[in-house]
Amino acid sequence: MTRIMAHRGARNLWAENSLLGFRQILPHGFAAVEFDVHLTDAGELVVIHDATLDRTTDLTGPVRALTPEARRAARLRGPDGALTDEHIPTLDEVLALLATDPTIELWVELKSDAEGRPYPGLVARAAEALDRHGLTGRSALHSFDISVVREIRDQAPALKRLISVNADWAARQGGIAALLAEVEGLVDIVGIHHDLFAAEFDTITALRPLAGCSVWTVNDPALIRDWIARAPGFIVSDDPVLVQQLMAEA
Repeated sequence: MTRIMAHRGARNLWAENSLLGFRQILPHGFAAVEFDVHLTDAGELVVIHDATLDRTTDLTGPVRALTPEARRAARLRGPDGALTDEHIPTLDEVLALLATDPTIELWVELKSDAEGRPYPGLVARAAEALDRHGLTGRSALHSFDISVVREIRDQAPALKRLISVNADWAARQGGIAALLAEVEGLVDIVGIHHDLFAAEFDTITALRPLAGCSVWTVNDPALIRDWIARAPGFIVSDDPVLVQQLMAEA
C-alpha cells in the first residue's frame, strides 16, 4: 500500500522545515515526514534544506556559519515568500515535537555544506539525537551520497537507510541500473525523482520492488493520480493534504 510522506514538513502549505509545518501535519495522520539537517560550526544540528540561508530565511550566507543567536532571531519565509514568525529550528526541537505522535516515521536527510562536503560527525550526532528522543525504531537517515549512506550503515545500523537519486545523479553513477545494483542490500528505500522514475519505470521495477521505492516530489494533481495508480512504497509531496484527498477519491 502506498503511503504519504510530507516533504520538508509540507512546504507548499506552511513555512519549509518549520515547527509550524511539523505541528500542522500531525493531525492528518501521514505515514512519514521528511526534513533536512545541517551542522553549524557552533555545533548545532539545524533543520533547513539549503546550505545557504538566502532562499528560505531573512538572512544570507552559509548555514554552517550560523550562530545560535542568529538562528533564533532568523525568520523563515512561507510558501508565498513572505516572512513568518517561525525561526530556524534545531533538530532537538523538531524531534521533541514529532515524538509526541507515536506513529509517524521520520526520514531525515543529512545535508552537505555549501562546498558540497559532508559534515564530519553528522551521522553520529543525528543518530544519537534520534536515540535520545526514543525515535530510532521509526526513523531513517538518508543522503544522495553513497559514502554517507555507507557511513550510516556502519555507525547507526539500527536506523533505516534511504538513498535519493535524480537523472543527473544516476548518470554520474553509470545509470540507474548500476546505481540500484550498488545499493542493493545497503538501503531500505530508494527515493527516485518522478521524471527519472517515469522514464525508467520498467528498468527500476525489474530490479527493485515498488514497495522499496519512493517517488519525489509529486505535487501536480494529474501527476499525483498517476503515481497513486503506479503504487510505489511512498509518494513524497510538498502538499500531502492534496495527495491524501486524491487517494481517498481513487
